Amino acid sequence: MPAYSDAPLPVGLDALVGMGMNRVKLAIAVALAEHGGTLSTPGLVAALEGTVAGTTIVRNLHELEDHGYVSGDPPLRDRRRRLTRWTLNNAKLHADLRALIQATTPSAQSPTAAG
Repeated sequence: MPAYSDAPLPVGLDALVGMGMNRVKLAIAVALAEHGGTLSTPGLVAALEGTVAGTTIVRNLHELEDHGYVSGDPPLRDRRRRLTRWTLNNAKLHADLRALIQATTPSAQSPTAAG
């Protein structure tokens, strides 16, 4: 079984690994943004037009929450059998994406920038 790499990353990009950049996480982030930043789990299922199983959405929401890209209300410890409303932390997402852009933009001194 292959092992996951611990390839070095520039400071500030490690959290994006949690984003995972998979289609479900991206669709969740977009759906939350399109609906004012907050939706319940059933609201997300509806926003994604039933194309993604609720269990898959919840699993991805928990991964996003673990890395600070969404927050759930009520808090995790109080969620058992309660409707959770999910809020996109777009400030964190935007900051991490800006860090990725900065880390992948060639500088004037970079040998690849001279081209």
